[in-house]
Amino acid sequence: MIRNFRESDLKEIETVYEKSNDAVFLNVDPGFFRKDRKNFSSDTIRHCKNLVFEENGRVLGVVSFSGEYLEGLFVLPEFWNRGIGSALLNSALEDRRELRLQVYAGNSRAVGFYRGHGFRIVRSGVCQMTGLTYFEMEKTE
Repeated sequence: MIRNFRESDLKEIETVYEKSNDAVFLNVDPGFFRKDRKNFSSDTIRHCKNLVFEENGRVLGVVSFSGEYLEGLFVLPEFWNRGIGSALLNSALEDRRELRLQVYAGNSRAVGFYRGHGFRIVRSGVCQMTGLTYFEMEKTE
């Protein structure tokens, strides 16, 4: 079930964020996402609209967006390929004519996911936090 974020979800969301990022094996210092999960919750969760995918009382995924910008979409790796990410993305797309996001270029799984949902790469850059190349992607009607 997709529902609005509750304050009581915060710890589970931080775990989803960390595990999802660690599972794609990006070239960052070990433990980077464990340290960064507090920044994600304070900088992103606190300033965005957040929807969670919950099953049997457990948060399995989260999508965060602000206006026309998708700040993050994360699903616990053991639940990948079950349609959770697609359901969260479709919820974020409701009532929006366009949506933009940044994704690490090295995360080919996510790049393919967004391409499969009609997003296209419009530019690239380098993340100041990680030094990794990212793609800016967008979907417009």
